[in-house]
Amino acid sequence: MRRIMMVGLALAAASAAVAVSAVSVSATGHEFIASTTGKTKSKSTGAQVFKTGAGTLECAEATGKGEIKELKSATHKETVTYSGCIAFGGSVTITAAHFEFSANGSVRLEKTVIIKPIGAECEILIEPQTLESVSYANQSGKVKAEPVFTNVTSKGTGGACGAENKEGSFTGTTLGEVEGGTIEWK
Repeated sequence: MRRIMMVGLALAAASAAVAVSAVSVSATGHEFIASTTGKTKSKSTGAQVFKTGAGTLECAEATGKGEIKELKSATHKETVTYSGCIAFGGSVTITAAHFEFSANGSVRLEKTVIIKPIGAECEILIEPQTLESVSYANQSGKVKAEPVFTNVTSKGTGGACGAENKEGSFTGTTLGEVEGGTIEWK
């Protein structure tokens, strides 16, 4: 009998701990809710426009990949690749951006993004920083993300790439989904 009471108390304590965890996640605000775990993908729905101290950069397409590890989460990590990028009168290359999206409207750039005009002897660096703000909308089992970032800091390595600038911006819209399931923002 004593053993049954001990197991019952342990289960009650575990249930209380789970309930406290659930309350603390939802008490922080919004969250992403998926119907399944697995790989995610996203695709831009229009041009992605960066403004730096050196000028404006426009990419025709952005695609992202990530992974959902929990059905409910306040954040989501995704690696975004940009293509068809033009700036400063010619083509540019841009490294993949590693983002952590917060359901509460901010995005953390986790690794430095390097923009290199083809044929130029310089680069523009966008170093890790938290960016404000992004809005989310649910669309048929997918989540539309629409960032409007201001005060983006970038650094040119000299020449045509400019100097440090803290007044950059980024706009663009993407539509994200989880493979084999649905995802929503609440």
